[in-house]
Amino acid sequence: MATASLPPRQKMINMMYLVLTAILALNVSKEVLDAFAVMDAELVRSERAHEQRSAVEYAVFADAAQRFPEKFKEPHERALAVKAQADSLVERIERIKVKAIAEADGASLAALRGKDASGKDTLRALLALDNKDDRETLTRMLVGSEPGTPITTEGSAYDLKQRIAAFRESLKTLVKGKDEGELTAALDVLFDFSDRRDASGVRNNWESINFYDVPLAAGVATLSKLQVDIRSSENDVVKWLYRQVDRGEHRFSTLTTAVIPQSNLVMLGDSFRADVFLAAYDPKNRPTVTMDGGSALPLGADGKAKLQIRTDRVGEQVVNGTLTFEGPDGPENFAYSTSYQVMAPLLVASPTKMNVLYRGVDNPIDLSVPGVPSERVQATISNGRIRREGNSWIASGMTGASAEVSAVVNTADGGTRRIGPVKFRVKDLPPPSGIISGIDPGVTRVPKAKLCASPGLLAKSLGSEFGDQWQVRSFEFTLVRNGQAPIIKYCRSNAFNEDIKAVLCKLKSGDMIYVEGIKAALVNGQAPPRNLAPIAIKVQ
Repeated sequence: MATASLPPRQKMINMMYLVLTAILALNVSKEVLDAFAVMDAELVRSERAHEQRSAVEYAVFADAAQRFPEKFKEPHERALAVKAQADSLVERIERIKVKAIAEADGASLAALRGKDASGKDTLRALLALDNKDDRETLTRMLVGSEPGTPITTEGSAYDLKQRIAAFRESLKTLVKGKDEGELTAALDVLFDFSDRRDASGVRNNWESINFYDVPLAAGVATLSKLQVDIRSSENDVVKWLYRQVDRGEHRFSTLTTAVIPQSNLVMLGDSFRADVFLAAYDPKNRPTVTMDGGSALPLGADGKAKLQIRTDRVGEQVVNGTLTFEGPDGPENFAYSTSYQVMAPLLVASPTKMNVLYRGVDNPIDLSVPGVPSERVQATISNGRIRREGNSWIASGMTGASAEVSAVVNTADGGTRRIGPVKFRVKDLPPPSGIISGIDPGVTRVPKAKLCASPGLLAKSLGSEFGDQWQVRSFEFTLVRNGQAPIIKYCRSNAFNEDIKAVLCKLKSGDMIYVEGIKAALVNGQAPPRNLAPIAIKVQ
Protein backbone atom coordinates (compact mmCIF):
# COMPACT_ATOMS: atom_id res chain seq x y z
CA MET A 1 0.00 0.00 0.00
CA ALA A 2 2.89 2.38 0.72
CA THR A 3 4.13 4.19 -2.37
CA ALA A 4 7.51 2.49 -2.05
CA SER A 5 5.98 -0.97 -2.24
CA LEU A 6 3.44 -0.50 -5.04
CA PRO A 7 3.67 -3.12 -7.81
CA PRO A 8 5.00 -1.84 -11.17
CA ARG A 9 1.59 -2.08 -12.85
CA GLN A 10 -0.03 0.09 -10.16
CA LYS A 11 2.82 2.62 -10.39
CA MET A 12 2.25 2.83 -14.16
CA ILE A 13 -1.48 3.44 -13.67
CA ASN A 14 -0.77 6.18 -11.12
CA MET A 15 1.69 7.85 -13.49
CA MET A 16 -0.85 7.73 -16.35
CA TYR A 17 -3.40 9.30 -14.03
CA LEU A 18 -1.11 12.22 -13.14
CA VAL A 19 -0.07 12.84 -16.76
CA LEU A 20 -3.60 12.72 -18.12
CA THR A 21 -4.89 14.94 -15.31
CA ALA A 22 -2.24 17.55 -16.16
CA ILE A 23 -3.37 17.51 -19.80
CA LEU A 24 -6.82 18.66 -18.69
CA ALA A 25 -5.41 22.18 -18.44
CA LEU A 26 -5.02 22.10 -22.26
CA ASN A 27 -7.59 21.53 -24.96
CA VAL A 28 -8.85 17.99 -24.40
CA SER A 29 -8.88 15.93 -27.56
CA LYS A 30 -10.88 12.80 -28.23
CA GLU A 31 -7.66 10.76 -27.97
CA VAL A 32 -7.00 12.08 -24.46
CA LEU A 33 -10.56 11.31 -23.38
CA ASP A 34 -10.22 7.83 -24.83
CA ALA A 35 -6.97 7.46 -22.89
CA PHE A 36 -8.87 8.29 -19.70
CA ALA A 37 -11.42 5.64 -20.63
CA VAL A 38 -8.66 3.07 -21.16
CA MET A 39 -7.07 4.04 -17.85
CA ASP A 40 -10.46 3.70 -16.13
CA ALA A 41 -10.77 0.16 -17.46
CA GLU A 42 -7.32 -0.63 -16.03
CA LEU A 43 -8.32 0.86 -12.69
CA VAL A 44 -11.51 -1.22 -12.61
CA ARG A 45 -9.48 -4.38 -13.28
CA SER A 46 -7.02 -3.38 -10.57
CA GLU A 47 -9.86 -2.84 -8.09
CA ARG A 48 -11.27 -6.29 -8.91
CA ALA A 49 -7.81 -7.83 -8.48
CA HIS A 50 -7.45 -6.24 -5.03
CA GLU A 51 -10.92 -7.49 -4.12
CA GLN A 52 -10.05 -11.04 -5.21
CA ARG A 53 -6.82 -10.98 -3.22
CA SER A 54 -8.75 -9.79 -0.18
CA ALA A 55 -11.26 -12.60 -0.70
CA VAL A 56 -8.40 -15.08 -0.34
CA GLU A 57 -7.24 -13.34 2.84
CA TYR A 58 -10.76 -13.42 4.31
CA ALA A 59 -11.11 -17.13 3.47
CA VAL A 60 -7.82 -17.92 5.23
CA PHE A 61 -8.88 -15.73 8.16
CA ALA A 62 -12.27 -17.45 8.42
CA ASP A 63 -10.70 -20.90 8.34
CA ALA A 64 -8.23 -19.94 11.06
CA ALA A 65 -11.02 -18.42 13.17
CA GLN A 66 -13.01 -21.64 12.91
CA ARG A 67 -10.06 -23.88 13.79
CA PHE A 68 -8.43 -21.61 16.38
CA PRO A 69 -11.18 -19.32 17.71
CA GLU A 70 -9.25 -18.38 20.83
CA LYS A 71 -6.57 -16.72 18.66
CA PHE A 72 -8.33 -15.61 15.49
CA LYS A 73 -12.00 -14.95 16.32
CA GLU A 74 -11.62 -11.34 17.49
CA PRO A 75 -9.14 -10.28 14.75
CA HIS A 76 -11.39 -11.94 12.17
CA GLU A 77 -14.35 -9.89 13.38
CA ARG A 78 -12.27 -6.71 13.02
CA ALA A 79 -11.29 -7.78 9.51
CA LEU A 80 -14.97 -8.28 8.60
CA ALA A 81 -15.70 -4.78 9.89
CA VAL A 82 -13.02 -3.43 7.53
CA LYS A 83 -14.61 -5.38 4.67
CA ALA A 84 -18.05 -3.96 5.43
CA GLN A 85 -16.71 -0.38 5.39
CA ALA A 86 -14.74 -0.94 2.18
CA ASP A 87 -17.70 -2.62 0.43
CA SER A 88 -19.99 0.26 1.43
CA LEU A 89 -17.61 2.93 0.14
CA VAL A 90 -16.86 1.14 -3.13
CA GLU A 91 -20.58 0.62 -3.78
CA ARG A 92 -21.34 4.27 -2.94
CA ILE A 93 -18.72 5.45 -5.44
CA GLU A 94 -20.08 2.99 -8.01
CA ARG A 95 -23.56 4.53 -7.64
CA ILE A 96 -22.09 8.00 -8.19
CA LYS A 97 -20.37 6.80 -11.36
CA VAL A 98 -23.53 5.12 -12.69
CA LYS A 99 -25.69 8.16 -11.98
CA ALA A 100 -23.21 10.58 -13.58
CA ILE A 101 -22.79 8.48 -16.72
CA ALA A 102 -26.55 7.94 -17.02
CA GLU A 103 -27.27 11.67 -16.82
CA ALA A 104 -24.44 12.68 -19.15
CA ASP A 105 -25.13 10.02 -21.78
CA GLY A 106 -28.92 10.02 -21.50
CA ALA A 107 -29.06 6.30 -20.69
CA SER A 108 -31.11 4.45 -18.12
CA LEU A 109 -29.49 3.05 -14.99
CA ALA A 110 -30.55 -0.45 -15.97
CA ALA A 111 -28.82 -0.12 -19.34
CA LEU A 112 -25.52 0.81 -17.71
CA ARG A 113 -25.22 -1.97 -15.14
CA GLY A 114 -25.15 -5.70 -15.69
CA LYS A 115 -23.57 -8.94 -14.59
CA ASP A 116 -20.10 -10.00 -15.68
CA ALA A 117 -18.96 -13.60 -16.27
CA SER A 118 -18.59 -14.16 -12.52
CA GLY A 119 -22.07 -12.82 -11.74
CA LYS A 120 -20.79 -9.58 -10.25
CA ASP A 121 -22.41 -6.21 -10.97
CA THR A 122 -20.35 -4.29 -13.51
CA LEU A 123 -20.55 -0.87 -15.14
CA ARG A 124 -20.67 -0.34 -18.87
CA ALA A 125 -17.20 0.44 -20.24
CA LEU A 126 -16.45 4.18 -20.28
CA LEU A 127 -14.91 3.87 -23.73
CA ALA A 128 -18.34 3.03 -25.19
CA LEU A 129 -19.95 6.29 -24.01
CA ASP A 130 -20.67 9.21 -26.31
CA ASN A 131 -20.37 12.20 -23.96
CA LYS A 132 -16.99 11.51 -22.40
CA ASP A 133 -16.24 15.27 -22.66
CA ASP A 134 -19.29 16.32 -20.61
CA ARG A 135 -18.18 18.80 -17.92
CA GLU A 136 -21.47 19.79 -16.35
CA THR A 137 -22.77 16.58 -14.79
CA LEU A 138 -20.00 15.90 -12.28
CA THR A 139 -19.70 19.60 -11.50
CA ARG A 140 -23.42 19.83 -10.66
CA MET A 141 -23.56 16.53 -8.74
CA LEU A 142 -20.35 16.75 -6.72
CA VAL A 143 -19.17 20.38 -6.43
CA GLY A 144 -21.86 22.88 -7.33
CA SER A 145 -21.56 26.24 -9.05
CA GLU A 146 -18.98 27.71 -6.64
CA PRO A 147 -15.67 25.80 -6.67
CA GLY A 148 -14.37 27.73 -3.68
CA THR A 149 -17.28 26.57 -1.51
CA PRO A 150 -18.28 23.06 -2.69
CA ILE A 151 -21.71 21.73 -1.79
CA THR A 152 -21.86 19.45 1.29
CA THR A 153 -25.04 17.51 0.63
CA GLU A 154 -25.14 13.72 0.72
CA GLY A 155 -23.62 12.30 -2.43
CA SER A 156 -21.39 15.32 -3.01
CA ALA A 157 -17.60 15.20 -3.33
CA TYR A 158 -17.34 16.76 0.14
CA ASP A 159 -19.56 14.03 1.58
CA LEU A 160 -17.49 11.35 -0.17
CA LYS A 161 -14.26 12.90 1.12
CA GLN A 162 -15.57 12.86 4.70
CA ARG A 163 -16.62 9.22 4.45
CA ILE A 164 -13.27 8.12 3.01
CA ALA A 165 -11.42 10.15 5.66
CA ALA A 166 -13.49 8.40 8.34
CA PHE A 167 -12.56 5.06 6.75
CA ARG A 168 -8.90 6.07 6.83
CA GLU A 169 -9.06 7.01 10.52
CA SER A 170 -10.91 3.77 11.31
CA LEU A 171 -8.10 1.76 9.69
CA LYS A 172 -5.46 3.74 11.57
CA THR A 173 -7.10 2.89 14.90
CA LEU A 174 -6.73 -0.82 14.06
CA VAL A 175 -3.05 -0.51 13.23
CA LYS A 176 -1.28 -0.83 16.55
CA GLY A 177 2.01 -2.68 16.53
CA LYS A 178 5.62 -2.80 15.54
CA ASP A 179 5.15 -1.24 12.09
CA GLU A 180 2.37 1.15 13.11
CA GLY A 181 4.18 4.27 11.90
CA GLU A 182 4.84 2.97 8.39
CA LEU A 183 1.30 1.76 7.81
CA THR A 184 -0.45 4.85 9.19
CA ALA A 185 1.85 7.11 7.18
CA ALA A 186 0.99 5.14 4.04
CA LEU A 187 -2.74 5.60 4.76
CA ASP A 188 -2.25 9.35 5.18
CA VAL A 189 -0.43 9.58 1.85
CA LEU A 190 -2.98 7.44 0.03
CA PHE A 191 -5.97 9.41 1.32
CA ASP A 192 -4.59 12.96 1.38
CA PHE A 193 -7.50 15.40 0.92
CA SER A 194 -5.68 18.60 1.86
CA ASP A 195 -5.83 21.71 -0.34
CA ARG A 196 -3.19 21.89 -3.06
CA ARG A 197 -2.31 23.74 -6.23
CA ASP A 198 -4.19 22.79 -9.35
CA ALA A 199 -2.76 22.57 -12.90
CA SER A 200 -2.87 26.38 -13.25
CA GLY A 201 -0.90 26.91 -10.03
CA VAL A 202 -3.88 28.22 -8.02
CA ARG A 203 -4.37 26.72 -4.54
CA ASN A 204 -7.68 24.91 -4.48
CA ASN A 205 -9.67 22.34 -2.53
CA TRP A 206 -9.71 18.62 -3.26
CA GLU A 207 -13.32 18.57 -4.46
CA SER A 208 -12.87 21.24 -7.13
CA ILE A 209 -9.49 20.00 -8.35
CA ASN A 210 -10.91 16.57 -9.08
CA PHE A 211 -14.50 17.24 -10.14
CA TYR A 212 -15.17 20.90 -11.01
CA ASP A 213 -15.36 21.56 -14.78
CA VAL A 214 -13.68 18.20 -15.38
CA PRO A 215 -14.58 15.99 -18.36
CA LEU A 216 -16.72 13.02 -17.44
CA ALA A 217 -13.99 10.56 -18.52
CA ALA A 218 -11.44 12.13 -16.17
CA GLY A 219 -13.85 12.39 -13.23
CA VAL A 220 -15.00 8.79 -13.54
CA ALA A 221 -11.35 7.66 -13.71
CA THR A 222 -10.69 9.61 -10.48
CA LEU A 223 -13.61 7.85 -8.80
CA SER A 224 -12.29 4.48 -10.02
CA LYS A 225 -8.88 5.31 -8.57
CA LEU A 226 -10.52 6.00 -5.21
CA GLN A 227 -12.10 2.55 -5.39
CA VAL A 228 -8.69 1.01 -6.10
CA ASP A 229 -7.14 2.88 -3.16
CA ILE A 230 -9.91 1.71 -0.83
CA ARG A 231 -9.49 -1.94 -1.90
CA SER A 232 -5.70 -1.68 -1.65
CA SER A 233 -5.81 -0.29 1.89
CA GLU A 234 -8.42 -2.88 2.86
CA ASN A 235 -6.18 -5.69 1.64
CA ASP A 236 -3.09 -4.37 3.43
CA VAL A 237 -4.86 -3.81 6.74
CA VAL A 238 -6.52 -7.24 6.68
CA LYS A 239 -3.16 -8.89 6.00
CA TRP A 240 -1.68 -6.83 8.82
CA LEU A 241 -4.42 -7.97 11.22
CA TYR A 242 -3.70 -11.60 10.33
CA ARG A 243 0.05 -11.22 10.85
CA GLN A 244 -0.43 -9.59 14.24
CA VAL A 245 -2.07 -12.73 15.64
CA ASP A 246 1.21 -14.64 15.49
CA ARG A 247 3.53 -11.74 16.29
CA GLY A 248 5.80 -12.72 19.17
CA GLU A 249 5.37 -16.43 18.47
CA HIS A 250 8.03 -18.67 17.02
CA ARG A 251 7.82 -18.81 13.25
CA PHE A 252 9.03 -21.69 11.09
CA SER A 253 9.00 -22.19 7.35
CA THR A 254 9.35 -25.97 7.03
CA LEU A 255 7.25 -28.79 8.48
CA THR A 256 8.41 -32.36 8.88
CA THR A 257 7.53 -35.43 10.89
CA ALA A 258 9.62 -36.47 13.87
CA VAL A 259 9.87 -39.98 15.29
CA ILE A 260 11.62 -40.45 18.62
CA PRO A 261 11.85 -44.14 19.53
CA GLN A 262 11.99 -45.23 23.14
CA SER A 263 14.73 -47.59 22.06
CA ASN A 264 16.87 -47.86 18.94
CA LEU A 265 17.04 -51.62 19.30
CA VAL A 266 14.00 -53.91 19.31
CA MET A 267 14.36 -57.59 20.09
CA LEU A 268 12.34 -60.27 18.32
CA GLY A 269 8.92 -60.57 19.94
CA ASP A 270 9.15 -57.15 21.61
CA SER A 271 7.24 -54.01 20.51
CA PHE A 272 8.67 -50.96 18.87
CA ARG A 273 7.54 -47.82 20.73
CA ALA A 274 8.07 -44.27 19.56
CA ASP A 275 6.65 -40.75 19.79
CA VAL A 276 5.52 -39.55 16.37
CA PHE A 277 4.67 -35.87 15.93
CA LEU A 278 4.85 -32.90 13.60
CA ALA A 279 7.99 -30.80 13.91
CA ALA A 280 8.93 -27.46 12.37
CA TYR A 281 12.13 -25.60 11.64
CA ASP A 282 13.43 -22.66 9.61
CA PRO A 283 16.47 -23.37 7.39
CA LYS A 284 17.18 -19.63 7.21
CA ASN A 285 17.24 -19.18 11.00
CA ARG A 286 20.37 -21.26 11.44
CA PRO A 287 20.86 -22.48 15.02
CA THR A 288 24.01 -23.18 16.98
CA VAL A 289 24.08 -26.80 18.13
CA THR A 290 26.67 -28.10 20.58
CA MET A 291 27.32 -31.36 22.41
CA ASP A 292 28.07 -31.31 26.10
CA GLY A 293 31.81 -30.92 26.44
CA GLY A 294 32.23 -30.45 22.67
CA SER A 295 32.29 -27.75 20.00
CA ALA A 296 29.50 -26.56 17.72
CA LEU A 297 28.19 -29.11 15.22
CA PRO A 298 28.42 -28.35 11.47
CA LEU A 299 25.18 -27.25 9.78
CA GLY A 300 23.91 -28.49 6.43
CA ALA A 301 22.28 -26.38 3.72
CA ASP A 302 18.88 -27.22 5.24
CA GLY A 303 19.86 -25.61 8.57
CA LYS A 304 20.07 -28.93 10.42
CA ALA A 305 23.08 -29.80 12.55
CA LYS A 306 25.05 -32.85 11.42
CA LEU A 307 25.96 -35.08 14.38
CA GLN A 308 28.77 -37.56 13.73
CA ILE A 309 30.33 -39.67 16.49
CA ARG A 310 32.93 -42.35 15.91
CA THR A 311 31.91 -45.51 17.78
CA ASP A 312 34.55 -47.61 19.49
CA ARG A 313 32.44 -49.89 21.68
CA VAL A 314 29.25 -51.94 21.43
CA GLY A 315 26.18 -50.98 23.47
CA GLU A 316 23.97 -47.98 24.17
CA GLN A 317 25.55 -44.57 23.69
CA VAL A 318 24.01 -41.29 24.99
CA VAL A 319 24.51 -37.83 23.51
CA ASN A 320 23.48 -34.59 25.30
CA GLY A 321 23.78 -31.03 24.10
CA THR A 322 22.20 -27.62 23.57
CA LEU A 323 20.53 -25.98 20.59
CA THR A 324 20.48 -22.17 20.46
CA PHE A 325 18.51 -20.17 17.91
CA GLU A 326 17.16 -16.66 17.44
CA GLY A 327 13.64 -16.37 18.85
CA PRO A 328 11.21 -13.44 18.49
CA ASP A 329 12.66 -11.79 21.60
CA GLY A 330 16.30 -12.85 21.27
CA PRO A 331 18.41 -16.02 21.54
CA GLU A 332 16.78 -19.07 23.17
CA ASN A 333 18.41 -22.28 24.41
CA PHE A 334 16.96 -25.79 24.24
CA ALA A 335 18.61 -28.89 25.67
CA TYR A 336 18.50 -32.15 23.73
CA SER A 337 19.36 -35.76 24.50
CA THR A 338 19.42 -38.87 22.35
CA SER A 339 20.77 -42.41 22.50
CA TYR A 340 21.77 -45.06 20.01
CA GLN A 341 22.84 -48.70 19.97
CA VAL A 342 26.16 -49.88 18.58
CA MET A 343 26.06 -53.48 17.27
CA ALA A 344 28.21 -55.71 15.14
CA PRO A 345 26.50 -55.51 11.69
CA LEU A 346 24.66 -58.55 10.32
CA LEU A 347 22.76 -58.79 7.03
CA VAL A 348 19.06 -59.57 7.17
CA ALA A 349 17.37 -59.93 3.76
CA SER A 350 13.69 -60.94 3.68
CA PRO A 351 12.28 -61.63 0.18
CA THR A 352 8.71 -60.36 0.06
CA LYS A 353 7.55 -62.87 -2.62
CA MET A 354 9.54 -66.01 -1.74
CA ASN A 355 13.20 -66.15 -2.78
CA VAL A 356 12.36 -65.67 -6.47
CA LEU A 357 12.97 -62.62 -8.60
CA TYR A 358 10.97 -62.32 -11.82
CA ARG A 359 12.25 -61.02 -15.10
CA GLY A 360 10.66 -57.97 -16.68
CA VAL A 361 8.99 -56.54 -13.53
CA ASP A 362 9.95 -54.60 -10.42
CA ASN A 363 10.64 -56.96 -7.52
CA PRO A 364 10.33 -55.40 -4.03
CA ILE A 365 12.90 -56.55 -1.47
CA ASP A 366 13.07 -55.70 2.23
CA LEU A 367 16.74 -55.24 3.08
CA SER A 368 18.14 -54.21 6.46
CA VAL A 369 21.25 -54.58 8.59
CA PRO A 370 20.50 -54.72 12.34
CA GLY A 371 22.09 -51.86 14.20
CA VAL A 372 22.74 -49.83 11.02
CA PRO A 373 20.39 -47.00 9.93
CA SER A 374 18.81 -47.67 6.57
CA GLU A 375 20.28 -44.50 5.05
CA ARG A 376 23.76 -45.94 5.62
CA VAL A 377 22.91 -49.17 3.77
CA GLN A 378 23.40 -49.49 0.03
CA ALA A 379 22.33 -52.59 -1.91
CA THR A 380 24.07 -54.32 -4.83
CA ILE A 381 22.90 -57.14 -7.08
CA SER A 382 25.01 -59.50 -9.17
CA ASN A 383 22.52 -59.72 -12.04
CA GLY A 384 20.33 -56.78 -13.05
CA ARG A 385 19.67 -53.51 -11.21
CA ILE A 386 18.58 -52.57 -7.68
CA ARG A 387 17.38 -49.19 -6.42
CA ARG A 388 15.98 -47.72 -3.23
CA GLU A 389 12.26 -46.90 -3.08
CA GLY A 390 11.03 -45.59 0.26
CA ASN A 391 11.99 -48.08 2.96
CA SER A 392 12.39 -50.95 0.49
CA TRP A 393 14.50 -51.83 -2.55
CA ILE A 394 13.41 -52.68 -6.09
CA ALA A 395 15.29 -55.27 -8.16
CA SER A 396 14.76 -55.41 -11.93
CA GLY A 397 16.46 -56.21 -15.23
CA MET A 398 17.60 -59.75 -14.28
CA THR A 399 18.50 -62.02 -17.21
CA GLY A 400 20.25 -65.10 -15.77
CA ALA A 401 18.94 -67.96 -13.68
CA SER A 402 19.99 -66.50 -10.31
CA ALA A 403 20.99 -63.26 -8.61
CA GLU A 404 22.81 -62.40 -5.39
CA VAL A 405 21.92 -59.37 -3.26
CA SER A 406 24.49 -57.85 -0.93
CA ALA A 407 24.59 -54.81 1.36
CA VAL A 408 27.32 -52.20 1.46
CA VAL A 409 27.45 -50.27 4.74
CA ASN A 410 29.24 -46.96 5.28
CA THR A 411 31.34 -47.27 8.41
CA ALA A 412 31.95 -44.50 10.91
CA ASP A 413 35.55 -43.99 9.75
CA GLY A 414 34.45 -43.21 6.20
CA GLY A 415 35.07 -46.67 4.78
CA THR A 416 32.63 -49.31 3.54
CA ARG A 417 31.86 -52.92 4.46
CA ARG A 418 30.13 -55.55 2.34
CA ILE A 419 27.62 -57.86 4.05
CA GLY A 420 25.95 -60.92 2.48
CA PRO A 421 25.11 -62.09 -0.12
CA VAL A 422 21.58 -63.57 -0.20
CA LYS A 423 20.85 -65.73 -3.27
CA PHE A 424 17.61 -65.54 -5.29
CA ARG A 425 16.32 -67.63 -8.17
CA VAL A 426 15.37 -65.72 -11.35
CA LYS A 427 12.35 -66.84 -13.37
CA ASP A 428 9.93 -65.57 -16.02
CA LEU A 429 6.52 -64.38 -14.95
CA PRO A 430 3.78 -66.97 -15.57
CA PRO A 431 1.87 -66.07 -18.73
CA PRO A 432 -1.39 -64.23 -18.13
CA SER A 433 -4.87 -65.29 -19.18
CA GLY A 434 -6.78 -63.38 -21.83
CA ILE A 435 -10.28 -62.34 -20.76
CA ILE A 436 -12.97 -60.10 -22.15
CA SER A 437 -13.28 -57.00 -19.97
CA GLY A 438 -16.28 -57.19 -17.65
CA ILE A 439 -16.55 -60.98 -17.89
CA ASP A 440 -15.17 -63.26 -15.21
CA PRO A 441 -12.39 -65.68 -16.20
CA GLY A 442 -13.63 -69.14 -17.16
CA VAL A 443 -17.20 -68.04 -17.96
CA THR A 444 -18.27 -69.52 -21.33
CA ARG A 445 -21.91 -68.39 -21.61
CA VAL A 446 -22.46 -64.65 -21.58
CA PRO A 447 -25.52 -62.43 -22.25
CA LYS A 448 -25.43 -60.29 -25.40
CA ALA A 449 -25.74 -57.02 -23.45
CA LYS A 450 -22.64 -57.76 -21.42
CA LEU A 451 -20.62 -58.48 -24.54
CA CYS A 452 -21.88 -55.35 -26.26
CA ALA A 453 -20.82 -53.22 -23.25
CA SER A 454 -17.29 -54.63 -23.02
CA PRO A 455 -14.52 -52.22 -24.15
CA GLY A 456 -11.96 -54.86 -25.09
CA LEU A 457 -9.55 -57.53 -23.85
CA LEU A 458 -7.49 -57.73 -20.67
CA ALA A 459 -4.42 -59.82 -19.89
CA LYS A 460 -4.81 -60.97 -16.28
CA SER A 461 -2.11 -62.71 -14.23
CA LEU A 462 -4.53 -64.69 -12.10
CA GLY A 463 -3.17 -65.20 -8.59
CA SER A 464 -0.09 -63.11 -9.28
CA GLU A 465 1.35 -60.82 -6.59
CA PHE A 466 2.44 -58.29 -9.19
CA GLY A 467 -0.97 -57.10 -10.35
CA ASP A 468 -1.80 -56.36 -13.98
CA GLN A 469 1.61 -56.06 -15.63
CA TRP A 470 0.43 -57.22 -19.07
CA GLN A 471 -1.41 -55.57 -21.92
CA VAL A 472 -2.98 -57.15 -24.99
CA ARG A 473 -1.30 -56.00 -28.20
CA SER A 474 -3.34 -57.78 -30.90
CA PHE A 475 -5.93 -60.51 -31.45
CA GLU A 476 -8.26 -62.12 -34.00
CA PHE A 477 -12.02 -61.97 -33.40
CA THR A 478 -14.39 -64.53 -35.03
CA LEU A 479 -18.18 -64.75 -34.93
CA VAL A 480 -19.75 -68.08 -35.90
CA ARG A 481 -23.49 -68.18 -36.56
CA ASN A 482 -25.35 -71.31 -37.69
CA GLY A 483 -25.79 -71.44 -41.43
CA GLN A 484 -23.57 -68.42 -42.15
CA ALA A 485 -19.96 -67.86 -43.04
CA PRO A 486 -17.75 -66.84 -40.08
CA ILE A 487 -17.15 -63.14 -39.57
CA ILE A 488 -13.47 -62.49 -38.85
CA LYS A 489 -12.04 -59.18 -37.60
CA TYR A 490 -8.49 -58.26 -36.66
CA CYS A 491 -7.49 -55.81 -33.98
CA ARG A 492 -4.02 -54.44 -33.18
CA SER A 493 -4.71 -53.16 -29.68
CA ASN A 494 -6.48 -54.30 -26.53
CA ALA A 495 -9.62 -52.27 -27.27
CA PHE A 496 -12.39 -53.48 -29.55
CA ASN A 497 -12.37 -51.46 -32.76
CA GLU A 498 -15.53 -50.09 -34.34
CA ASP A 499 -16.00 -53.14 -36.57
CA ILE A 500 -15.91 -55.52 -33.60
CA LYS A 501 -18.19 -53.28 -31.53
CA ALA A 502 -20.72 -53.30 -34.36
CA VAL A 503 -20.64 -57.11 -34.48
CA LEU A 504 -20.97 -57.45 -30.69
CA CYS A 505 -24.04 -55.24 -30.57
CA LYS A 506 -25.79 -57.39 -33.24
CA LEU A 507 -25.20 -60.73 -31.54
CA LYS A 508 -27.95 -63.31 -31.31
CA SER A 509 -28.55 -66.07 -28.83
CA GLY A 510 -26.60 -69.16 -29.79
CA ASP A 511 -23.81 -67.27 -31.59
CA MET A 512 -20.27 -68.39 -30.84
CA ILE A 513 -17.42 -65.94 -30.33
CA TYR A 514 -13.79 -66.96 -30.62
CA VAL A 515 -10.87 -64.71 -29.72
CA GLU A 516 -7.65 -66.26 -30.93
CA GLY A 517 -4.11 -65.26 -31.74
CA ILE A 518 -3.99 -63.15 -28.60
CA LYS A 519 -0.60 -61.53 -28.08
CA ALA A 520 0.23 -59.71 -24.84
CA ALA A 521 3.37 -57.96 -23.63
CA LEU A 522 4.55 -56.43 -20.40
CA VAL A 523 3.48 -52.81 -20.07
CA ASN A 524 7.09 -51.71 -19.50
CA GLY A 525 8.22 -53.46 -22.70
CA GLN A 526 10.94 -55.45 -20.92
CA ALA A 527 9.95 -58.82 -22.40
CA PRO A 528 8.82 -60.08 -25.84
CA PRO A 529 5.09 -60.61 -26.51
CA ARG A 530 3.54 -63.86 -25.26
CA ASN A 531 0.84 -65.93 -27.00
CA LEU A 532 -2.22 -66.36 -24.76
CA ALA A 533 -4.79 -69.13 -24.75
CA PRO A 534 -7.86 -68.49 -26.98
CA ILE A 535 -11.26 -67.51 -25.61
CA ALA A 536 -14.53 -69.21 -26.61
CA ILE A 537 -17.90 -67.82 -25.53
CA LYS A 538 -21.47 -68.74 -26.41
CA VAL A 539 -24.02 -65.93 -26.51
CA GLN A 540 -27.04 -66.40 -24.28
